[in-house]
Amino acid sequence: MVLKRTVAALSLLAFAVMPLFAQSTPLRVIQFLDRGGMEVSLVNAPNIGGTSGGGGGNGGGQWLKIELHYSVNPAGTVPYVDAVEFKVVVEGRDMYAADAPGKDGVAVGMTGTVTYINLPKGRDAYGVFYVHPSTLARYCTKEGVSDFDRRFNVHVDALVGGTVVDYFDKKKDAAGLDWYKSLRPIAGLVYRMDQSPFALADVDRYPAMKLPTTSQGQ
Repeated sequence: MVLKRTVAALSLLAFAVMPLFAQSTPLRVIQFLDRGGMEVSLVNAPNIGGTSGGGGGNGGGQWLKIELHYSVNPAGTVPYVDAVEFKVVVEGRDMYAADAPGKDGVAVGMTGTVTYINLPKGRDAYGVFYVHPSTLARYCTKEGVSDFDRRFNVHVDALVGGTVVDYFDKKKDAAGLDWYKSLRPIAGLVYRMDQSPFALADVDRYPAMKLPTTSQGQ
């Protein structure tokens, strides 16, 4: 009889505790796809006029495009998510750093951020970042930029209300989950769509952006 009472008491305790655990694990309102959560490629800028050549121009180079693929509130019932901030770190090498320990330069992380607003609930939502050709040329290895999209890793965090709700790494086998934190950060080198020549490309593919205030900068 004592054993039966003990088992019954433990069963009731388990049922009482289960909701607490369920409540402590909130649903992810942003969830990157396990496969295809990020596509990184080199792309040509749209032909919108201008002259070629010159030290400050593209020099005919390609832009790095980082496209994110994720779901919005896939397991919830709320039809919209008010705002999601994506923070990206693009790996590179500074071959010209004065304090470089050797011929391979210094590992750097080029950063950027975008906040999308009024995201409708759905399984397929997208986001995008771009890196300028001259930036790629500055922070590539001595082999050049031709394989920049394959050589270097990219990390992105998705934040809702200032809290990271999901993340994605282009190279899943990167040593350690915080590999990008060891890079020397360089802010302002990864552009939002509206900061690039691609401002009018695929405008229906991406959510509306919340533009930063002057005091916030990029």
